Amino acid sequence: PWNSRSTETAALFEKNGARVGKNRGKMQNLLGMGAKPAAEPEPTGWYSDLVKMYKEGKFKTYARWGGVANTFLMVVLTSFVLSLGIVGGLVSIFLGILIGILELPFCCTCFQWCQVVQKWFAVFEVYWLRGVLYIIIGLALGITFSQAGNVLCLVWCITNILDGICYIIAHVRGETHTAADNSAAGLGVNTTKLKTQMAVSAMGIV
Repeated sequence: PWNSRSTETAALFEKNGARVGKNRGKMQNLLGMGAKPAAEPEPTGWYSDLVKMYKEGKFKTYARWGGVANTFLMVVLTSFVLSLGIVGGLVSIFLGILIGILELPFCCTCFQWCQVVQKWFAVFEVYWLRGVLYIIIGLALGITFSQAGNVLCLVWCITNILDGICYIIAHVRGETHTAADNSAAGLGVNTTKLKTQMAVSAMGIV
């Protein structure tokens, strides 16, 4: 009798457990908790390759775009606010141009002096050396800020040091410079898709 009673009790608990689990499943479905989240749509524009490289977590990509951003901001933005400090502004613009020659070599084919400087900079295709260079540039901008003012020098100091750290991490992870890095494709931009999209847009305007 004791064994039969234990069996009945176990069966009753099992039946109640199944009923509770079923009711919980229904409740989750009602609340949307059981539904799987919809997958994010894959990017299809000219920037799709850039988004893919970003998701892959390549520090080389982050560092390259950081260098491009530093070039644009240090040259263009500083030019508009030279009133914050002439000396600091000129130093920022000069260093920004040097960074641009490193990060955007495909934009320097029209100037002979750029090609000469690029040959000198070939050693910085080793990413840990480029990282150290950017950290030195950042420290130089920090010293310029302390001596000549211009608060933007302090901002560029921080951004260049961070960019240098990204390059050093990229080297540690085994990421290296390739021939594609000398073109826009090295930044993750699919130039073929971009040109096609621009042509389609132009035809639409006409």
